[in-house]
Amino acid sequence: MNDKVSNKTKYTYTISCMGRDMAYTLFSSYLLVFFTSAIGLSNFELAAVTLIISLTRIWDAVNDPMMGIMIDNTKSKYGKFRPWIAIGALLSSIFIFLLFQDFGLRGVPFLIVFAVLYLLIEITFTMNDIAYWSMYPSFTTDPKERESIGSLARIFASVGMFIVIALVPLIYPNFKGGPKRGFFYIALVVSLLFVISQIILFFFVKEKKLDIVKEDTEKTKFKDIIKIIFKNDQLIVIIVSILLLNTGYFITTSLGIYFFEYDFNKYGGVEFTLFSVVLAVSQLLALIIFPSLVKKFNRKKLFTLAILLMIVGYLFLMSTRYILPQNMIVLSIGGFFLFFGQGFTQVLVLVMLADTIEYGQWKLGTRNESVIFSINPFVVKLATSIQTLIVGGTLIISGMNEKVIKPLSDKMNGEFKDLPNDEKNLLARAFIDQNMTDYMRLFLRLSMIVIPIICIIVGYLVYVKYYKIDNEMYQTIITDLKERNKEELA
Repeated sequence: MNDKVSNKTKYTYTISCMGRDMAYTLFSSYLLVFFTSAIGLSNFELAAVTLIISLTRIWDAVNDPMMGIMIDNTKSKYGKFRPWIAIGALLSSIFIFLLFQDFGLRGVPFLIVFAVLYLLIEITFTMNDIAYWSMYPSFTTDPKERESIGSLARIFASVGMFIVIALVPLIYPNFKGGPKRGFFYIALVVSLLFVISQIILFFFVKEKKLDIVKEDTEKTKFKDIIKIIFKNDQLIVIIVSILLLNTGYFITTSLGIYFFEYDFNKYGGVEFTLFSVVLAVSQLLALIIFPSLVKKFNRKKLFTLAILLMIVGYLFLMSTRYILPQNMIVLSIGGFFLFFGQGFTQVLVLVMLADTIEYGQWKLGTRNESVIFSINPFVVKLATSIQTLIVGGTLIISGMNEKVIKPLSDKMNGEFKDLPNDEKNLLARAFIDQNMTDYMRLFLRLSMIVIPIICIIVGYLVYVKYYKIDNEMYQTIITDLKERNKEELA
């Protein structure tokens, strides 16, 4: 059977990832920024929001694998993935847009509306996310094709992510009408792009029948979820590794905007946007050269290189102001190393997670793409839950929210609102300079840099010690599965 994937399928599928990650980045990275810098929540409201986000993730422990089972058991003329991709995108885009609106509520009424909208986003985005990534390993079992598709998907996902990361901090502080109005239009545009990208995928990407999959595969039952997950020892290893890597990465990216606005004191400036361009170039470069490097080096060596690059990047960022000068050159060097290494880890964990599908089929006798790929969004959400607690805790415990961020937000929505942007930003920076203390800066850096370094080192050690699916073992698994299928058809 020809395991090559057509360019039409490959590029339509991977390009559509850009709209998805634009929406997810806005939702995961800038929700607290919207609440703190645009609306101006109190410490009580901010603490409650972080707690609601964390508790909502408990539902994901049940919802994600259950959704995976539902997708795996779906049979329709459009296949089992595309209906969920379209429905999930349409619904979650509406709820994401609503979440970035200020309805004038505060206190308990605000928290109730937030909790409902947040839970609805979790449920509906999960529909799209699991179905989207479950479709990826169904295209082919050829490792090189998988690496190519995975690399392209991560490239376009990174483009979408960096568009949002780079432009949001430039738009909302300088938007005519204030930060709240800026977020209104940002959420509207991003939500529309998300829906359009997934509709294109729905109509132009077809699912493929693999020769290792039985024609009359028995439906997966809910009671089998525990066996599918916990008896697949290699899946457990990747779950732990992805959780730790993502936690560190998400903490850094979420606190990055606060670092530039309040530590580097460049509120409303282009510095964070320029820094994001450097990050985008470094990560995209890593994703582009990944298929070439994986031909020359095995995955373990590339993983080791990636972790070393990330640690070097973190050390550069930590040393600014204390050892090295705090300027765009030093920060850009650190960011380049960090995100160049992180680009490698993105593709590596995606490909290894896909490989555990065949491993699970080989070991347990059932193929469960959606159940296994339901683990990925669950782990990502769990990582963002930890990230949210750390970000919220950092802003509250350090005193930044109460003494700097909320008072500045009140001024931006009040006395500074109608001033020219240049004057408004100068006043904001003067306010930050007067109120940010050395203790706040150090606390921010410990959360943004030291905790992530610990997470990625532990995640790497778990992978090195326990993950055993290499190229040789994977080829043996594929050959064995094909032979089994031939014997059953004979």
